[in-house]
Amino acid sequence: MAVSTQKTFTVKTELLEFDRHNPRLVLTNGSEQATDTEIIKTLIREADIGELIDSIVANDYMDIEPLIVTQKNVQKAGNYRVLEGNRRLSAIRLLQNPELARECRLSLPKEIPDTVYDSLQKVTVYRVEEDVESRAFIGFKHINGAHRWDSYAKARFLTEWYLAEIENGITVEAIAKQLGDNNQTVRNLIAGMLVLQQAEKDELFEIRDRTKSGKFGFSHLYTALGRIEYRDFLGLEKGWDQQPIKNPVPTDHNDKLKEVLQYIYGSVKAGIQSVIASQNPDIKNLGEVIAAPMALDTLRATKSLKIAYEEVLPASDVFRDTLIIANTRVQEVLGKSSKFSVEDGDTLLPIAETMRENAENIVTLMEKKIKKSKGI
Repeated sequence: MAVSTQKTFTVKTELLEFDRHNPRLVLTNGSEQATDTEIIKTLIREADIGELIDSIVANDYMDIEPLIVTQKNVQKAGNYRVLEGNRRLSAIRLLQNPELARECRLSLPKEIPDTVYDSLQKVTVYRVEEDVESRAFIGFKHINGAHRWDSYAKARFLTEWYLAEIENGITVEAIAKQLGDNNQTVRNLIAGMLVLQQAEKDELFEIRDRTKSGKFGFSHLYTALGRIEYRDFLGLEKGWDQQPIKNPVPTDHNDKLKEVLQYIYGSVKAGIQSVIASQNPDIKNLGEVIAAPMALDTLRATKSLKIAYEEVLPASDVFRDTLIIANTRVQEVLGKSSKFSVEDGDTLLPIAETMRENAENIVTLMEKKIKKSKGI
């Protein structure tokens, strides 16, 4: 089939192919070889396809904004690869194929008017010769615009752009300027992605091996890399992210890179749980731990960030916090004391007596130190 010379025209939706380089396909195993069903399942998880389907069923397919397509690197000659609009293409495929929707565990509305199916037969597309022609538009729309991607998809898109153009002299600043974004934000995303890609390439880490399900918390990594403790631990020199390169972490620090990623994300295969309950303050706390040899040894032994972080804190802070927590728990017990059953007396009374003895010992120790400090 001859390639159309027109930029904007309508095509049959059966001629549209998914872009297997779509940044949202982060969770698809081997997206290059992924089936349409695998891609759609990923986009259902990442892009709220159900909401779009409901809108189409209510209003027909509103052919206002063209899909951006190319005929380069298609799976079948004469088809069009969708560079922008894969979410819409997923909705079209699911509405046209109820069996596919069932396979993807997505419920379609029970009644779908014929006008909806008619509106899905052809859509307007805008054809570009090369992917690069669409980058600025797609980037602005999904990085700063109304349809923003999550941090991983943004970073993957920006890094592919950066690596594709680096030999032509592209800079982080130039990309940021085209997107109307902050230089440092773009730099953080690209630098973080290059570190992650190195870990994946060297088989130090796999996203699908992390212990927490749901969206991949990429921001944990690039936030960590913004802290000096992580940079020093990984052997990254000052200013490494100004014009980042492939494989930025020295290879003799690969073991440390693997260790950091396992602490942040966990590993099902290694039986290691993530120590990050929330980005703030756990990324900061983990950074302080890996910068302190004794604390790091404790983390390695206990796999507990809470216990390891106590090695970083002044001993007086640990005592104060522990005492406050203990008092809070005792207050909780006191509030529930009316529920005490005498049948449990032989078991619980000795525990309460031990608590009283320990409390008296703590008070005695504190009083002695206070008197000594006053020279009494």
